[in-house]
Amino acid sequence: MPDRSKALVSRNQLERVLARAAELQGSAADDGGVGDSLTEEQVEQLGKEVGLSPANIRQALAEERARIVTSDTGSGLAYQLFGGNRVGSQRKIRGTPARILETLDRWMQRDELLRVVRQRHDLRVWEPGRGLIDSLRRAFGSRDYALFRASEIMATVVAVDEQTSLVRVEADFSGLRSSAAKSSIFGAGLGTAATGAAIVMNVMLPVAIIPAIGVTALAYVGSRRRQQHALQRGLLAIEYLLDRLERGDQEPPSFIRMIESALPPR
Repeated sequence: MPDRSKALVSRNQLERVLARAAELQGSAADDGGVGDSLTEEQVEQLGKEVGLSPANIRQALAEERARIVTSDTGSGLAYQLFGGNRVGSQRKIRGTPARILETLDRWMQRDELLRVVRQRHDLRVWEPGRGLIDSLRRAFGSRDYALFRASEIMATVVAVDEQTSLVRVEADFSGLRSSAAKSSIFGAGLGTAATGAAIVMNVMLPVAIIPAIGVTALAYVGSRRRQQHALQRGLLAIEYLLDRLERGDQEPPSFIRMIESALPPR
């Protein structure tokens, strides 16, 4: 029998062994054995035993608690034609979840013209405000309002330790992708109708099919470009918010801000 005290296990092997051990533990629980749930303290202790930093274990646990399961799985016709419909980013920020969520909520409502539709102690969900006052604020505002194009924006904040929290902000642009698909279908229908009319008027077939191909292609390319541009701007807006949280910035007063504050409340 080999001497187990001298046998070496690489990092990759360690990960596979731990994954397999967890799988076997789960099977034993299904057969009426020991349960497969551990407390966070036990997970941290196990991490210490395999040489993992407690700080990294706590952050990994926070990331798992903040994990948002999205419906955009990277498959399907809509994904293949127009790409994804969600963007998000996360950062470790100094502060408690309550304080960070209050700050985010104030910025989202004041700077991005969003309104709260759901809230918990660790979660806040906003959607764009569609009223007349919001339209006036956007017209006279100096911001891009990139998140206003999203269907909903979610922020999850989970404490890593007593001083820091993991902040994840994610925006869902599924409504915009649906609009892009409808615009492409409308363009294809318009081009096909033009081709049909040309054929009825006895236009040569090579010339008659130009509208069906050209208008469809232009509608699709334009819709996809608008979708991708909105996603890029949305991600930049999220990163900007996280940057402000990380620096602890406060928006300085401005003339535009004074005009906006003078408008009636929403």
